[in-house]
Amino acid sequence: MDNSSGHFDNNSNDSAGQRRGQMLIARRPRSFKEIWRLPGGPLFFVICVVFLLAISYTVLSKGFGIDLYSKAGGENLRCAFHKLTGLYCPGCGGTRSTLRLLNLDFIGSILLHPIPVYVLLLAVNYFVRFIFGYLVPDKCPIRLKPPKLRLLYLFILFGLYMANFALRNILLVCGIDTL
Repeated sequence: MDNSSGHFDNNSNDSAGQRRGQMLIARRPRSFKEIWRLPGGPLFFVICVVFLLAISYTVLSKGFGIDLYSKAGGENLRCAFHKLTGLYCPGCGGTRSTLRLLNLDFIGSILLHPIPVYVLLLAVNYFVRFIFGYLVPDKCPIRLKPPKLRLLYLFILFGLYMANFALRNILLVCGIDTL
């Protein structure tokens, strides 16, 4: 097929570490529509929007002292699972952890719940690989492969959820309230 539009090129020689059948980018995408059509393009745009919202919240919170979470009555929300059972659910502490992360308190965020920091690291990895794999591949000193979502990432995410759930509730039963 034609290589100029970024389609599969099965007729080319294997050069510079390229494997047969792998998607080759002949030129940089020049419009949002071309970026959207790249593998992982829609997720790239979602990550960009989330990053912009997070940066906006951080600027409002740190720069101007405006706490949108308290203004919306977020501190009055309580976990139904915790009310019914007295134990923490796997997501307990996630909102507070995200707010700490948005306020650039990374250690406090990890101590409340590890998932927001893990998701941030995955998003940054995806973002950087997308930028240097598709948009500016010639500007990167090392060759980064375009990003892929791997099943391993989801297993790690699930493991973190369950480990957090188990550890928090074991400590709670022993009389140590971590939240």
